[in-house]
Amino acid sequence: MSPSFIRLIRGRYQLQRAVPKGLQDVARKRLWTSPGGKTHHEAQRRLSGFLRATDDEIQRLSQLTTRELGVEELTDSLPTLYDLEDPEMVDALNEGAFVAIEEGLMSREQAERYQRVLHGVEEPSDHVTTTALLDMAVALKSPSPQTRLAWEKHLTAFLEHARLVYPSSATREHALAYRTHLLRLVSPATAKTRLAYLSGLFSVLAEGRGQESHAFMGVAKRIKTTRPVKEVVEVRRPSHPPLLLLFFTGARLAEIAGLRAMDLQEDRILIRANKLRPLKTAASAREIPIHPSLVEVVADLRRKGSGGGHLFAGLYSEQHQRWGMGLQDICKRECGVSPKGLRDRAATVLRAAGLNEAVAARLLGHTPSWMTAQYGGVPWEKLVEAVALL
Repeated sequence: MSPSFIRLIRGRYQLQRAVPKGLQDVARKRLWTSPGGKTHHEAQRRLSGFLRATDDEIQRLSQLTTRELGVEELTDSLPTLYDLEDPEMVDALNEGAFVAIEEGLMSREQAERYQRVLHGVEEPSDHVTTTALLDMAVALKSPSPQTRLAWEKHLTAFLEHARLVYPSSATREHALAYRTHLLRLVSPATAKTRLAYLSGLFSVLAEGRGQESHAFMGVAKRIKTTRPVKEVVEVRRPSHPPLLLLFFTGARLAEIAGLRAMDLQEDRILIRANKLRPLKTAASAREIPIHPSLVEVVADLRRKGSGGGHLFAGLYSEQHQRWGMGLQDICKRECGVSPKGLRDRAATVLRAAGLNEAVAARLLGHTPSWMTAQYGGVPWEKLVEAVALL
């Protein structure tokens, strides 16, 4: 971190950050400051929190300059946007409220709350920014990068449709209107998926605020969808090493594409998180026995990757933060299905063999969906037997 954010002033340290020029009029200040403590070391420890807070403020102010505030958001932003110590400013804001009422832009109830906040009788609501909400969700759920991007994408789309700046301003009416909007644009299944992302985020917001419900609770429940019945198709055995690993493990594409040499052991493949490849859920972390047909392939990969690092680094797209890029076409050409189809094949084979569901779930990295499966473990020899079926 740059030491330019830390200043020594009259024997004490202060954290300082300039407000971007384009936001200074809205922020009504040119500099953010915060106490840094008595020592430079203490100031450095406080700096990361100060920078996160000012990053949030930059985002909030940027949104204020590009998106029109609703009445409630404007009311809550009065102390931030205006100098309420200035009597002339307060008079001007009073006059603006009367005009808004006459023009039908503000209800009497909204105007009364506006006046209470304006005159310091009522404290404004403490709104949560998009960045703050996403940070809360990441800290609680440890999502994959793709999920984090999807959260941000769908939250941004909702706020733009609702014409809101803060997620915490969303109401049930906003959520229902957005559901109607989505159902006009996309299929019911797609709408349900997008609403599920938002419901997950707003449940985090509600928990953080000590609330029992939120705007999106149950909004997707009434959407009727039908799951297509997957046909059993013939899958050809591939020759490409990553696809062979998928074929004989039933693992997810990203789990195989993001393997490192150290993840290949003598008798097992370790599926575990690394810096570039987090896992989907806690249940995704597992050990998969090596199928007899993979022994030579794994040994060859281990030799080639003896220097460490990812075995298939070329399959990672930094732009999309996604593993397995480029394998779709190769898989369809060699196997006749997509990489996801290889995972479906594994599940079909295990089910057809009458394999215990707990064993299949452990092998495929599924989170147990029933209480009994959450207790106890799966013997290694059962996993070996399951892999042999593939």
